[in-house]
Amino acid sequence: MSTADTHGRMHGEPEEAHGVTVPTPHHHVPYYLIFGILVGLTIVTVGVYFLHPTSELVKILLALLIASVKAILVAFFFMHLKFEGKLIYTIFIVPLLLCVLLVVALIPDILRGPDFHDRPVFSPHETPAGGEHGETAGKH
Repeated sequence: MSTADTHGRMHGEPEEAHGVTVPTPHHHVPYYLIFGILVGLTIVTVGVYFLHPTSELVKILLALLIASVKAILVAFFFMHLKFEGKLIYTIFIVPLLLCVLLVVALIPDILRGPDFHDRPVFSPHETPAGGEHGETAGKH
C-alpha cells in the first residue's frame, strides 16, 4: 500500500503554498540596441520625406514599410512576443487578417475618391433612392 495521497505527495512532505509561481528563465533582450535601431529607422522615415525625385506613393509605401518593421521590433522585443509560444501567433493572425481585409476593402474608394468630389449626391432631376417624398410627392 502506498503512502501517497490524492495529490501525489508523500505523507510528511510540506504542501506547496498557494500563489507560488515557478520562475521562468529570463531571456536577455538587447533593449538599447533595439532602441537604437528604432531611432535609426525613425531618422530614415524622416529622410524618406525629403526624397525629391520619387513620387508621393513611393514615399508613402516606404514610410509604411519602415513603420511595419518598427512595429514588429517593438512587438517582438519590448512586448516579449519573441519568447512566447506558438498559440500567441495564431491568436495574432485573426485580427491581422481582419485589418488587412478592411484596408483592402477601402482601396477602391481611395483610388476613385477624386472622381466623386465634383458630383452631387443626386441630381435634382432624378428621383431619390427612397422614391418620391416631401414637396415633390404627387407633382408630375
